[in-house]
Amino acid sequence: MSAPPNWKEKLCCPQCRGPLAASQSSLRCGACKVSYEVAHDVPILLTPADRQRFAALLEKASGARMEAEYARRHQPGLGARLARALAPPLPVYHNPAEPPLPRPADGLNLWLGGGGRETPGFVNVDLGPFAGVALVAHAGRLPFADNTCDAVACDALLEHVEDPAAVVAEIRRVLKPGAHVLATVPFCHPWHGYPADFQRYTQDGLARLFAEFDCVSLGVRTGPTTTLLTFCTYYWKLIFPVHAANPVRRWFNRLVVGAWGWLTSPLRYLDRWLNRRPDAHTLANHLYILARKK
Repeated sequence: MSAPPNWKEKLCCPQCRGPLAASQSSLRCGACKVSYEVAHDVPILLTPADRQRFAALLEKASGARMEAEYARRHQPGLGARLARALAPPLPVYHNPAEPPLPRPADGLNLWLGGGGRETPGFVNVDLGPFAGVALVAHAGRLPFADNTCDAVACDALLEHVEDPAAVVAEIRRVLKPGAHVLATVPFCHPWHGYPADFQRYTQDGLARLFAEFDCVSLGVRTGPTTTLLTFCTYYWKLIFPVHAANPVRRWFNRLVVGAWGWLTSPLRYLDRWLNRRPDAHTLANHLYILARKK
């Protein structure tokens, strides 16, 4: 299931929300006369101020690592495929009690911050034209009119934005009345700058952030064992850096960290039991909220 083919017809100017007219390799706002680039069929709908602001941010080392990581995930060749096959599984057990995001098959469904992923059924929105991104836009200035979107997935994005309340307000603005958002945020999780990392959320903090919505469900996505294994993995990466400059040391370190990952990965299934405990959220790795626009 893919996003509706006519979703680009629903785009508007992120600066004034005026209508956009298509021309050769660009979109031009009929109201404020700003032109926006279209690169490889991907609209780059960032305001001039945002383009200047985030260009410097994405050029930082963390942003470069992010692009390299996205490229590595899709790198062809036998060696690359073998490396991906031998990589240890993530120490993650997803809580099956988390409800799915209600979304119509032919609706305008947005996935915010989905660069590097395949997001069938969604328009993949991110701050840069990474792999899989269909629309480049700032999550705090979504280029859609009020009450036009049928569902929004916001997966591990809010920790990376400076003003998460503004992003949540934008989600509420573009959603149709009665439509849903499913947001996931980290609680006990190491720093990860893609391209920056600003905050963590408790269950109470997440509920407060979405206070203008009706809360349908709030709980643990990944639990205490994921927290423990993730921190241990990051700890070993400090001792055995997997991006070491020396190639011999780099591959030795990857073998050590990879062996740790394979040996401990079965422990993640302890969260099948721990996630059922009422206090699991006190040591959760990630939390979720499914909320409905009033």
